[in-house]
Amino acid sequence: MPRLLLQPLAFCILFATPAAARAQASTALHSPPRAPLSGEVTDVVMKGKSVEVRFRNTGVQSAAIVGELQVRTEDDSLLLALPLVEARIVKAGAEEKLRVPMPALPRGRYVLYAVVSYGGDTLTAAQAALEIR
Repeated sequence: MPRLLLQPLAFCILFATPAAARAQASTALHSPPRAPLSGEVTDVVMKGKSVEVRFRNTGVQSAAIVGELQVRTEDDSLLLALPLVEARIVKAGAEEKLRVPMPALPRGRYVLYAVVSYGGDTLTAAQAALEIR
């Protein structure tokens, strides 16, 4: 008997909401869950006057990545941030090599951080030491 009371209520709610909202709710209720996105920065290396960063999509679906290369001093102060990639699509299981020209830096020791967002719950990053003599 309680089931009969709930069905007319659901019927009234569906017809009281706009059609677009009903379609969206129906899609959300009947769509299969999406696999979580995952990825990792696997390497940060100097290649001539550029920095090469490798990102691997470890997930089972394509991911749009955005990232930057941070140059920090030994005391962890941010010296500069360079755009690394903007909205590049990386297919599931694929690896991308990203390059950014390295500006001239004064002599000293630095830490390079490659930070990439792949659309998942967290960011991925890797670091490398750099010494300019």
